[in-house]
Amino acid sequence: MASSSESTAAGFEQAGEKLNSPGFEQAGEKLNSPGFEQFGEKLNSPGFEQFGEKLNSPGFEQFGEKLNSTDFEQFGQKLYSTVSQNQNDQNVFLSPASIALAMSMCTVGARQETLNQMLHAFQASTANELIQAAEQVMQVFSAASQDKLVQLKLANRLYAQKAYKLQEDYLKLVQSSFAADIKLADFASEGAEVVRTINAWVEEQTNKLIKDLLSPDDVNSDTRLIIINCIYFKGTWVKQFDEHNTIKQADFHEGKNKISKVNLMYQKNKYAYTENKDLRVQVAHMPYKSENRDTQFVFTVILPNKGVSLSDVESRLKAEPDLMRSLLSHTESAMEELLLYLPKFKMEASFTLNDVLKQIGMQNAFDPNSADFTGIVSESDDAAGLYISKVIHKAFIDVNEKGSEAAAATAVMMLKGCAVRRDRQPTEFKADRSEAAAATAVLMDRCCASVKPEPKPVEFKADRPFLFFIRETEEDLNIFSGRLVSPPSTA
Repeated sequence: MASSSESTAAGFEQAGEKLNSPGFEQAGEKLNSPGFEQFGEKLNSPGFEQFGEKLNSPGFEQFGEKLNSTDFEQFGQKLYSTVSQNQNDQNVFLSPASIALAMSMCTVGARQETLNQMLHAFQASTANELIQAAEQVMQVFSAASQDKLVQLKLANRLYAQKAYKLQEDYLKLVQSSFAADIKLADFASEGAEVVRTINAWVEEQTNKLIKDLLSPDDVNSDTRLIIINCIYFKGTWVKQFDEHNTIKQADFHEGKNKISKVNLMYQKNKYAYTENKDLRVQVAHMPYKSENRDTQFVFTVILPNKGVSLSDVESRLKAEPDLMRSLLSHTESAMEELLLYLPKFKMEASFTLNDVLKQIGMQNAFDPNSADFTGIVSESDDAAGLYISKVIHKAFIDVNEKGSEAAAATAVMMLKGCAVRRDRQPTEFKADRSEAAAATAVLMDRCCASVKPEPKPVEFKADRPFLFFIRETEEDLNIFSGRLVSPPSTA
């Protein structure tokens, strides 16, 4: 089990409970009336009915295009690479999508240099660009929620301190673009009970896969806001493994002459497959059943050749993000008959992501003296402001003969900052851009009429460390990313 991080998963609870707070304002009126109607009335189901109604809004005009790889995907790659580097030679499993959505809900409330740094980490030029990318990700979940053959659920929720006045525009934004609901809590006097409530909700959203996301020590009298994202996935292989073919206690070569035991599933079948001779890896894509043509989910494995170090492969992929995108893309693959061996395993991981997020550029957000989240709470309402004290992520995956089940939860803890106010001078943000051009010539010769022999099956034997991903292929979205170095368990 890897150490330190946060995350959340699946579904929506009704936001229309009695919130009785004088701290929220609606178009100039106090929101101390019961019901929190404007944020809660339509969020009373685990689906995306309300979110689906806004698909014709400007944020979705470009949904037919692929997700902007300079936003969520590059953020996810940088995040995974940094966690992986910090957890050297250990198993890693996390949800880049969960972390990105939780941090996006913080980013849209940031201002000045805090905003610039957070946008830069996402490789986004503006907050609107980031919001549009987030809305496209949300639409993947919305479309999948209608699919009876695969389960993909998401929930976003904010827990705010009672009587703490948040910006009306911010609340409207997270509700409309992130389908988030809002709950009020008293962290100061009921901290332990609030933690129990949050943990119970996260456990419910993740089908009991993510337990005890928060501990009582994670909240105190300075806690003002907790932003949570939860994701849950359950998919069935299009081509299931026969349990009778699973090799019990097979050898797994961890490296450095260390051999562990693992239950190795086996089947002979055709899969989307490619090889990269320069990187010396094999890549196989195993699809999950789906009845929705708009969303297609796959389990992708990047397997280094025998004798090739996984850490060397990861270093290359970190240095060449385009190479990673190429390997994950089906456009580089062809259907090949494989002798496919895949470990049966369960893995869970927990991370505190503060240092990781600082490493990828989000410095000011974690500094009580420098953080500027005046888009969430105004200076006039709280001179001390907010800063991020902790980002927690938990994730779990079960891979077996029938398919995969995975969940993740991310919690962003925001505390009262210092009374020393930051520099209010505007800071210009310029995203580094580069342009490239390429020309490709395809030369096609006339084929001979001779009949080619039937190709032999390719052995794809994941009996050594490998990378794995649960992805949505239509939008090239990595929902979960992992690395199996040592078999954790063989349930």
